[in-house]
Amino acid sequence: MSFDTILGQETAKRFIINSVEKGRISHAYLFEGPSGIGKKTFALEYARLLLEGKEPGNSPDFCMLEPDGASFKIAQIRSLCQDILIRPYGKRKVYLLDEADKMTIQAQNSLLKSLEEPPEYAVIILLCKNSSVLLPTVASRCELVRFFPLSQKQVQGYLVESKQLSCERAHAIAAFSNGILSRALNLIESQEFSDFREKTERLIETLLAGNTVNIFSLSSFFESNKDGADEILDIIATYFRDMALIKMDCDKDFIINLDRRDFIDSVGDKFSTGQILRIIEELDNCKKRLRSNCNLAISVQAMLLNIQEVIRW
Repeated sequence: MSFDTILGQETAKRFIINSVEKGRISHAYLFEGPSGIGKKTFALEYARLLLEGKEPGNSPDFCMLEPDGASFKIAQIRSLCQDILIRPYGKRKVYLLDEADKMTIQAQNSLLKSLEEPPEYAVIILLCKNSSVLLPTVASRCELVRFFPLSQKQVQGYLVESKQLSCERAHAIAAFSNGILSRALNLIESQEFSDFREKTERLIETLLAGNTVNIFSLSSFFESNKDGADEILDIIATYFRDMALIKMDCDKDFIINLDRRDFIDSVGDKFSTGQILRIIEELDNCKKRLRSNCNLAISVQAMLLNIQEVIRW
């Protein structure tokens, strides 16, 4: 018995496997962790195990519920509570509630009776990002299983082995994924992400050229990508961070944009370590201003002018 198809999550695997082997299967579980981390894949694999190898999607003893619009409606939960009273065709019935933190208070209260007095054959699995948004009476009746972001090396290894990416590109994608495999897979196909990196390099070159007119034209790039302004600033910061690490002879594993090493080396030679650190500070200050709802155009233009002054210094 194993979860070989699941990448990482060793703690969750050990807990579930030990519970099954010792016959301590809970009537309700709360799988908590960031979106895209693999909670649903893990839950479906566990459901397959509980259903004695049957594919959950093809089993009459399996039911998966998702929010109806922005939230779960009380009618959905009432339907579950009625269905749970019908005995299974096999040994167990398994219910999976995706994004359970979107249950209304009324829906949670409706589910509570099934959690308090569940039939011996029923297993309910709630998936959520943050269990603290659930009623304490609901959360306390579930076995909590936490899911954590993968390590950068785990994501990188998967991308190299399963997606045939080069080590350098897999390294960069893994670094930007924050340990979320689904995000890494999306970044591989994301033209927007590729465009942001390309434009970041052009932006750095423009800053180096020192033409004030061109500096102001750069703010239009941020204006046309308002929703992604924070992400753009993060990407720019990674380039300068990498330059600083290279100047300090750090191990290449700490470099994020490893697949852009030639560009980073050529540009980094034009900056001192002090200048790079001050530029990173300006980028961070701009992010803080934007989070305080300061005007985007003014904040970006101030940042670009300050960076230009740093370069002239």
